[in-house]
Amino acid sequence: MFREQKLKLRESLQCQANKATKAWWENYVKGSAPFMGVKMPAIRTVLHQWYREHVDGIFDYPAQIELALSLFDESHTEEKLAGTLFLQEILLPAGALDCKRDVDRFALLFADGRIYDWNTCDWFCVKVLGPLIREQGMDCANCISRWCDAENVWQARASLVPFVKVADNNAYYPSIERTCAVLIRREERFAKTAVGWILRDVSKHDGAFVRRVLEESIEYFSSESLRNATKHFERDEQEHYRRMRQAARHRT
Repeated sequence: MFREQKLKLRESLQCQANKATKAWWENYVKGSAPFMGVKMPAIRTVLHQWYREHVDGIFDYPAQIELALSLFDESHTEEKLAGTLFLQEILLPAGALDCKRDVDRFALLFADGRIYDWNTCDWFCVKVLGPLIREQGMDCANCISRWCDAENVWQARASLVPFVKVADNNAYYPSIERTCAVLIRREERFAKTAVGWILRDVSKHDGAFVRRVLEESIEYFSSESLRNATKHFERDEQEHYRRMRQAARHRT
């Protein structure tokens, strides 16, 4: 299904590709995913033109959601990013997405291995899941935060990263705190760095909350995640938590 439409999109993206951009992307993600070599502004331009010519007025919104999700089946990252932008810039503003209805389909993107690298994961979190939480509220947040126990590290990371979009809203802090406590205890680097990222953003609004989370689980932080979590702290306080972590790890 959608073979013709996806072929048209791929051809249009390939027309915008160049070797220098391909090399830049693949160096940026340390070779973790393949690229055609298309810059993000060009992906956006191509997507919207393709949508106007090959999708709008042809498919209803349920079919368009299926089409957007099917772009994650494709091998090149630009096609997955086009799927992300399709969801964010077209379907979300149209009111076509429903978190409670669609969350299981989003989860399958991770469980089936269609999202398998940090770059695509984070784009999807920040551009789709985060705005969904902000728009649809606590029920949506709860659906996504339950992913923290997922075996797949990218799905687990996606249980927390979207909350950067609501880092200024303390109504979400209990959920953030619970998810941080789970992810920071995982061994994977990208589980721990998700915690560092959200705490860094929350610290701009509520330093006391971040200090409590740090003190409850300090021995599980990597140096990288701790450095990020305390990025906006004064230098002497950063040093305080660095020493606290060292002492806690020494005891264990």
